Amino acid sequence: MTVDYRQLIEAAILAPTPDNNQPWRFAVRDERLLVYLDPSRTLPSDVNSMFDLVGLGAAIENACIAARQAGYQPQVEVADCSAEASNDPSRPVASIRFVPGGQPDPLYPYLATRCTCRRLFSRKPVAAESLAQMAAAAEQTGAVRVDWVTDRSQISEMARLLAASDLIRFQYEPFHNELFRQLRFTAEEAERTRDGLDLRTLELPPGAGWLLRMLQPWKRMRKIHQLGLGPLLTMPSVLAVRRSGALGLLSVSQPNVESFLQGGMAFERLWLTAAAVGVALQPLGSLPIFLAHWQQLGGARLAATQLSRVQGLADRLRTLLPQVGAGVLQIMFRIGQSPPPSHRALRRTVHEVYAG
Repeated sequence: MTVDYRQLIEAAILAPTPDNNQPWRFAVRDERLLVYLDPSRTLPSDVNSMFDLVGLGAAIENACIAARQAGYQPQVEVADCSAEASNDPSRPVASIRFVPGGQPDPLYPYLATRCTCRRLFSRKPVAAESLAQMAAAAEQTGAVRVDWVTDRSQISEMARLLAASDLIRFQYEPFHNELFRQLRFTAEEAERTRDGLDLRTLELPPGAGWLLRMLQPWKRMRKIHQLGLGPLLTMPSVLAVRRSGALGLLSVSQPNVESFLQGGMAFERLWLTAAAVGVALQPLGSLPIFLAHWQQLGGARLAATQLSRVQGLADRLRTLLPQVGAGVLQIMFRIGQSPPPSHRALRRTVHEVYAG
């Protein structure tokens, strides 16, 4: 048999990435699929490539699932565990070798159907059996931990924590600029770039898209905060979290490349399992990334006022969910019952990301 690398990459690029930035490149050398992190596509707010490596890990998992379906057993090797190496575009983050003998993966049918859903979910609790299946799917990949928040009062408190972290993002000019760099306001723009946050996928109420356009210049956003209206911008996320069947938090053991890749692989298996049991999912990144700025960087890239607020968020989270503090929170997400999303995020083509 001959490995169809293009088919494996087609599966890989269906993976989720932060703000749909798709920070991957692929090449084939010595009968191995090489996976690179493209630093030109990374997000300035990321910490030690934590979010980008969620995406690369998910892409690796997709390629492995597709390989098993084709009768191969994938063998993944992390090429270099240093953050410096992961940001070197000439060095692969990981390589995958394929040997005969793989068995079909039951998650394969859901590679093409898994997607982010930003609709308001039902408050109906997610079945305990489904939660157990999703956690087991994630934890089989290695040293990751999945914690669930199902108590309604705790979900409401987590909504307040998320609103506070979202507000920090809206109030900080570099992160404001990053958000608007990723937004695609028209269908034509989304089709042209095939990346970023397509406004059609955000499930915004009428008029919200126009408001976002108006707030794109930082001077206007700053005026909103000066008038004390910033918390209004966080209301959609508060409502979304409260309208969830449960919240999930995925943590890894160490803040390094290998752990973050493993976390991405685990998260993808969890998400594919959610699709298999009919549960919608939306990642929630602002709280994990600001906690990472404090815990991993000591707040070096934050202003003093922002750092004190992030420390307060960490204290509140530790009080609410003390078990989460034992590891590195890599990603948070909400799940629940929901109709399908109105639109799905686009992906760049294999031709754009595959060096051959």
